[in-house]
Amino acid sequence: MVFKRSKKLALLTAASLLSLGSFTGAAHAAGDHQITMQQADIRAFIDDVSIVTGKTFLVDPRVQGKVTISSEQSLSPGEVFEVFKDVLRVHGYTLIRTSGGEYRVTLLQGAAQDAPFVQNSGYAGTLATTVIRLNNVDASEAAKLIKPVLHSQGILTATPGASVLVITDFPENLKKARAIIQSLDTDDRTIESVQLTNLTALDAETALKTLAGSKPKYKVVAMPGSNSLILEGDAAEIARIKPILYQMDRGGAAARGAVSVVPLRFADGKSIIEVLDTLLSAYEREGQPSPTVAYEPGSNALIISATGETQQALESIIRRLDVRRPQVLVEAIIVEISDGAAQDLGVQFALGGVNGSPVPFIGTNFSRQAPNILTLAGAVADSQTSTTANDSLQTAAVNSLLGLEGGIIGGAGRSGDTLFSVILNAVNSDEDSNVLSTPFVTTLDNVPARFIVGQNIPITSGESLGANNINPFRTFEREDVGIKLNVTPQISEGDVIRLAITQEVSSISGALSSVSSDFVINTREIETTVLADNGEIIVLGGLIEEIDETETDKLPFLGDAPFIGRLFRSEGQSTNRTNLMVFLRPTIIRNSTDSDRLTQERLSQIRAIDLAQSGAEVSKFDRMVKP
Repeated sequence: MVFKRSKKLALLTAASLLSLGSFTGAAHAAGDHQITMQQADIRAFIDDVSIVTGKTFLVDPRVQGKVTISSEQSLSPGEVFEVFKDVLRVHGYTLIRTSGGEYRVTLLQGAAQDAPFVQNSGYAGTLATTVIRLNNVDASEAAKLIKPVLHSQGILTATPGASVLVITDFPENLKKARAIIQSLDTDDRTIESVQLTNLTALDAETALKTLAGSKPKYKVVAMPGSNSLILEGDAAEIARIKPILYQMDRGGAAARGAVSVVPLRFADGKSIIEVLDTLLSAYEREGQPSPTVAYEPGSNALIISATGETQQALESIIRRLDVRRPQVLVEAIIVEISDGAAQDLGVQFALGGVNGSPVPFIGTNFSRQAPNILTLAGAVADSQTSTTANDSLQTAAVNSLLGLEGGIIGGAGRSGDTLFSVILNAVNSDEDSNVLSTPFVTTLDNVPARFIVGQNIPITSGESLGANNINPFRTFEREDVGIKLNVTPQISEGDVIRLAITQEVSSISGALSSVSSDFVINTREIETTVLADNGEIIVLGGLIEEIDETETDKLPFLGDAPFIGRLFRSEGQSTNRTNLMVFLRPTIIRNSTDSDRLTQERLSQIRAIDLAQSGAEVSKFDRMVKP
């Protein structure tokens, strides 16, 4: 390799000795340089550039190969460095600047991951990472236009719907990307408000959306309260549609006659006509017919008979009242956790003589204990019974053991003419139940709603006998038993919701007694008024109840005797604890977007449950609603 010199010192390297075998001039000197290389080792080339530029290079072991360079013009050290970076890129290598100011010479492939972050375009010839923020253009759309100008090893990251691009590339490509963004990220959109006089804002909104088609270039929002439209879009497009809008509004005035029909979209005509009836007297004019308003339920429309000026005034009031009211989804979460523990311990025995034995019959038998000691003892006594009777006693003994809970130990036998038996029975039981009910109902703001799931059962209200105590009859009342939710929501400023709520959970516990057909009903009810924010979970109330019961069956005197008294009694203990909590969560539904989102959430829950239970690929619900 030879660095030729014109009126300046020449620079020769070890690589030139290897390629040419001879050199002239100084090894390195200040000034401009001409470079000529023929198949020089790239590592020797890196060493020469380090001497000329005074920069430190950290060379990756994978950097290998030969380079050929021919320069006929003088180069400054800075220009030598630029040539050096271009040569590296041609051979698949690049420079990465470190935090200490050194340069790493590494493979171009995969180097983008180590590129330093810069605010501008970075250092020339070296990979760098930068962030470009967008104001008016979606990042994913901008990325489609920027990607073709980037290097094959560059990295471009864009989040859909976001306004940030992260780019790793060489400085010249970063400059191109910024130039493209600058030309794209301009705001030519405008927002204007148009006041309507004769045409309703909702009708105008429908007409303009139909005119825009499936890919609208503008947005239109109706403001029924002020009977105006808000238009947003390209300034030229807004300027095009405004004359159409004004023309439609003037056409509405020309078509107004003595009677006008105002269709309602959201409001109930009965409630609006009650308001208008109280205002009609204010629009009466001397010498003119009195204005009248009628309601046609079939089309949910109001018919106004009045002068044009009065019609316009009444329609303005109707538009302010005929607005979409928000709805409220009220979810009640009822959690009941109960646990019970019971312990029973009892001893039963029997002793008696057979075949005329003088041994008296003595025994204990408690109805709350199973099995029946007398039945077991009778099965052993077979000497004085027939085969048929013996079989019956043994069958009864086996049946008395069926359904036994806990542990049992005992024995029975016969010694001469004496029959004996004894049984020890012990049981310890625990019960856990977690009942979770989540009734929910959707209703309009300030409109009461009622939700019930349960049974309608008869309750005896009276009994009577006819004359001479004949022809008895009974009267009944029917009562709803199950889950009941009554709620009236009222939305206040700041999305605070006032809820007047009655929540009841009832169930049939069983018959009142063995000789009565009346029911015992368990009821848990909360009636209260609360305030809650939109989407907030609030506790309505709760109950923590614990009941301990102890029951003992024993023989008089003997059951109380020390030590041996255990043989003459049966004991049972039970503990029942109930935790009941009721929570509430109101959610405001202002538009169809909110409604669709909440509906899809519930549909997804139904699909997931159905698919988990059936194992099918398509849920029953989807098959049912499939067109």
